[in-house]
Amino acid sequence: MILRWFALAVALWLSGCSAIHTSIVKGDLDVQTRMSQTIYLDPVDPEQRTVFLDIRQTAAEFQHPIGQAVAELLLQRGYQVIDSPAMAQYWLQVNVRTVLKQSPEKVLAQPEYDMSEHDIAVLMNPALAALPPPLPDEAKAKQERRRSRSGSSNVYVGYSSGRNVSSKELRNTLFALAVIAGAEYAGRQMVQDVYYTMVTDIQVAEKLPLEEEQQVLEQSAHLLLQGDSGSTEQLWQRTLDRRKYQARIVSFANQANLDWQEAEPALQLGLMRSLAGIF
Repeated sequence: MILRWFALAVALWLSGCSAIHTSIVKGDLDVQTRMSQTIYLDPVDPEQRTVFLDIRQTAAEFQHPIGQAVAELLLQRGYQVIDSPAMAQYWLQVNVRTVLKQSPEKVLAQPEYDMSEHDIAVLMNPALAALPPPLPDEAKAKQERRRSRSGSSNVYVGYSSGRNVSSKELRNTLFALAVIAGAEYAGRQMVQDVYYTMVTDIQVAEKLPLEEEQQVLEQSAHLLLQGDSGSTEQLWQRTLDRRKYQARIVSFANQANLDWQEAEPALQLGLMRSLAGIF
């Protein structure tokens, strides 16, 4: 009996270890910002360094205005923010699109972002960009090898005490299992590994030099759904005097028991620095 209760105490202690580990490892706020790709803009003379800002925030959770702060950062970098899109050398169009209480890997895996597992891994760990994406057959083969290795390591042990288990012993065992499960659940509830991920779409346009006679041909196609069984396709094209670039900024904050009020200022600062860093 003493040995049984000692085993129960050890199990309860181990069930709380994961919560303690999370609280220690994730005790400090970790905020990171990733851009899907680098945008290179042609250098211009100081008098031409003008930017037109168009910042929108369609994510309901993120409503702090950042336009003025971005403008101040651009001013520190030698750029002037003006209200005329026709006169500006550059356009910076921004939409804070999504804020979710999930890890960035889970958020970007959603179909609306159209990113493969390799794309997500490269975005989160740029060092992987030098490696070629795994082939589908190769990935499946690796999965099969992992499964075979894990399956071969299973050990089954049969034990018979040579006596019948009484109902009292069975109740005690079930009670001990319930206590362990309850302790583990309580530990997870008290210490949670929390992520907040913010996804921002950006588009940058730069005006072509006046001495260049070439223009940019822009072609667009949209498929509009009509009811449940029909659709309408719209096609158009036009010539522009600007080149356009699109990218995505992924910002995330991680900490044990993190709340949005603490994560939002750090995410906002990282986003503003990334936007100003394009120029």
